Amino acid sequence: MKPRHSLFRRTALIVAAGLLVFQLASGAAIFFNLMQPLAQRSADDLAALLVLSARTWVELPPATRADFQAELRLSHGLELRQAGAPLGDEISHHPYLNFLRTALTVRLGPGSPPRVTETADGRFHADIPMARRVLRFSFAKDLLTPRPSHALAWSIAAGLLVTLITAWLLARRITAPVARLAAAARQIGSGEHPPQLPESGEQELADLARVFNQTAAQLAARRENQSTLLAGVSHDLRSPLGRLKMALGMLAEERDSPLLARMERDVAEMESLIGAQLELARAQECEAAEDSDIDALLGELLEAAEARSPGQTHLRADAPPCRARIAPLALRRIVTNLLENALRYAGPGRLQLVRRRGAGGLLIGVRDAGPGIPVELREAVFRPFFRLDPSRNRATGGSGLGLAIARQLAETQGWKIAIKPRLSGGASVWLAIPLLGSDQVPPVLLR
Repeated sequence: MKPRHSLFRRTALIVAAGLLVFQLASGAAIFFNLMQPLAQRSADDLAALLVLSARTWVELPPATRADFQAELRLSHGLELRQAGAPLGDEISHHPYLNFLRTALTVRLGPGSPPRVTETADGRFHADIPMARRVLRFSFAKDLLTPRPSHALAWSIAAGLLVTLITAWLLARRITAPVARLAAAARQIGSGEHPPQLPESGEQELADLARVFNQTAAQLAARRENQSTLLAGVSHDLRSPLGRLKMALGMLAEERDSPLLARMERDVAEMESLIGAQLELARAQECEAAEDSDIDALLGELLEAAEARSPGQTHLRADAPPCRARIAPLALRRIVTNLLENALRYAGPGRLQLVRRRGAGGLLIGVRDAGPGIPVELREAVFRPFFRLDPSRNRATGGSGLGLAIARQLAETQGWKIAIKPRLSGGASVWLAIPLLGSDQVPPVLLR
């Protein structure tokens, strides 16, 4: 299955990518149309000052050159002296100094190439040939204008920070109502009544919240009407069935007839079907969690199954003893249905009730040694009234609601049920229960 990305992540990435492309484009435009021309102009001005100062120094009488050098140092931060041996290699990675070298070459002419170097103390030196001499101008980095590359880097960093913050805020503003809607929808699916969503904000989101609130109210009303209808049907049907059962019992005392016995079985079957239908409806109501002894609860259910089929059931539980906050009645009914289903369909053979606890939560499995369930029918068996063998009647094959009730109870509590094959033959039905406060459902593994 292809992994899906969250709406928040996708929205944030799209917004961030768009703003980042805009920032890069605007930064490049500012760099090439503003910063670079300004840096070139500044370098040209400095080159003009250096060339002019060199020519002036050469033309001055030797006695006044020291004063000129002092004035140059005081006014412009430039140290001037005659150069000896060259200082290191020329700088090629500094954009501003490259501009300065180019400007000096233009002003001095092609026959007098300047040298721009850097010493270990961090000072720059420009060697300018002038009147058969080489004059060296030394200056600190502070004399340079801000580097265009540094300005662009700061601009991109600030733009990236603003872009990420804007993308996060915008994505959160878009996805927060969707997250509230999803949480409310999960509550409805669990049989709860979520509070009304705020019908405010942007028009589209407000309309969505309004429609959802209306739909939730309609579903709650329908569920209440369904419960009332089922309660009424239960009362209206069970009363005449009770009278009919009593009448059949009185007739059976007067005369023994196979027809009467069959009618009594039919009445009992109708009562069982009504009870199963009501139980399926009640399975949509969420039960409050309680601190429960899981092993003790499973032990009681195993004793009941053992009484029905002696010698066929066995409990396998990982140490240590397990306690957890769960819905005990829902767990009891689910495991009971799974055990009854396995005893009914698996036939004679060893039946295992397994309990495991891991980091993700609880795993409770019912393993049988029966014929197994085909892959294409592992979801269909959870549908109401579905039977693997259509030829079975209700007397031998049950009502077809046991697994449907188990699935409905599990989904209402936020649990999961899965059917897996066994390597040794048969089937395993696993109930996965996440720990309280965790949204992760433990994986269903077979060993």
